[in-house]
Amino acid sequence: MLRLMLDSHPAISNPGEFDFLIDLVGNNGQLPDSGRYRRWLSTNRGFPATGLTIDASLDYRRLIGSFIDQLWQPDRVLTLNMHRHFERIPWLFPEARYIHLIRDPRDVARSSIGMGWAGNVYCGVDIWTTAESSWGRLAATLTPDRFLEVRYEALLENLTEELMRICRFLGVDYSPRMLTYPSRSTYAAPDTQLRYRWKEQCDPRELQWVDWKLGDMLARTGYELGGSEPKRPTPLELLALVTQDKYSRIRFRIRRYGFGLYLQNLLASRANIPTWQDSCQRRMNQIDLKFLK
Repeated sequence: MLRLMLDSHPAISNPGEFDFLIDLVGNNGQLPDSGRYRRWLSTNRGFPATGLTIDASLDYRRLIGSFIDQLWQPDRVLTLNMHRHFERIPWLFPEARYIHLIRDPRDVARSSIGMGWAGNVYCGVDIWTTAESSWGRLAATLTPDRFLEVRYEALLENLTEELMRICRFLGVDYSPRMLTYPSRSTYAAPDTQLRYRWKEQCDPRELQWVDWKLGDMLARTGYELGGSEPKRPTPLELLALVTQDKYSRIRFRIRRYGFGLYLQNLLASRANIPTWQDSCQRRMNQIDLKFLK
């Protein structure tokens, strides 16, 4: 939603998700071999949609630079979406500035369940925890003028005010065109009912487990506890949660890709046959694309 708002601004460009720029960079700044990276890009679901061209003569760092050159528009501020490995970004973009968009972890977990990335809220919040921990490591290295914190719930509640704040951070004036994205996309207009959906959708007992699991992270990020009292799951309950999470993710993949392709991908991975793995991944990518908005 925020990406579409930004890209609708006449002075801002946001071409989409670009985690593939940093996914293979090591946390210590080690850069991948360019040949390995090009092969990996050939199986990346999001890369073809960018329209970027690959110059095989370039090493990794210069190849990334060529991607940015292709995306650059001199009359617009370039913004890119990333969801993970934030502490790796400065190795490639030392002068970058950041908008940190944060959402309630229980709603993130519910969304992750719908995407097939998790089977229950208790395990699904790990996706949020991993991302926020990564952001914390990066934020600790930044001066206050280098980043802006934006809360998803506040964005929905005070849409124009928050967008004006974002525009000031980017050095441009607010434009009402930022709210016209529904006419050019499959996304609906902002809906305040998307806030705190977990309060109606989560089981009270699971909320107690999440409160125990996240503990200080909820307080540190300004989100309320959800259960009547934090409670640690028993070993048997934890086993059930982990088992159900794994079973749900497998079931999701079988429903989406079919048992045959799921099994082929599993065997290719276990046998470590790169060409077979790549072939399976490309076929799964084509299926995934049918479900994207």
